[in-house]
Amino acid sequence: MRALGLDVGDARIGLAISDPNGVICLPIKALVRTEESDDLAAILDLAKREGAETIVVGLPLSLDGSHGPAARKMRRFTSALRKSADIPVESYDERFTTAEAENRLRAAGYEPSRDRARLDSMAAVIILESFLTTLASRINRSAK
Repeated sequence: MRALGLDVGDARIGLAISDPNGVICLPIKALVRTEESDDLAAILDLAKREGAETIVVGLPLSLDGSHGPAARKMRRFTSALRKSADIPVESYDERFTTAEAENRLRAAGYEPSRDRARLDSMAAVIILESFLTTLASRINRSAK
């Protein structure tokens, strides 16, 4: 399953796409935020161009798993995206993805603080990888 991953922030939306089998996830250039309606249109256009079968939006839960102000804001954004999309839109826990993205970028020789857009898209990769791994695990368990 080809999926589009989103790490939605106030300034940018980090983007990632999986291969058609849902195994490899690659970053895409982050989208600079404008008006929400324009952001939604750009996401849906990208999903269509890339042949995505689902969109995965990172959900910024609090450390204890509760829904704080950021998560409630993201749930509203995700709801608006669902209303506009003709493919499934899923939310997925994004706790610790920024820290993991920073570690990966440093390991690759990049300085995350100097390239926030790259960091946002790497976070989207991690969200998408985690979602697809969890989905594959559920499918494997149900097949047994």
